[in-house]
Amino acid sequence: MSRNVIRQQRDATEQDARFRREVQIGLDAAAAGDLVPGEDVEAEAIAWRTEMRRKLTDPAS
Repeated sequence: MSRNVIRQQRDATEQDARFRREVQIGLDAAAAGDLVPGEDVEAEAIAWRTEMRRKLTDPAS
């Protein structure tokens, strides 16, 4: 195998391991009751969208 293929396989394996760790962290947090209410998530999303729209209509700001 070429070094490039081996590097790609290693990178994919490392990415998969990172992803699985992050998912487990989320599952552990949820099991411990460390959750963010949906209303808070939506309020933050609304604020973000509002700010992005403002920046798109007035890029100088």
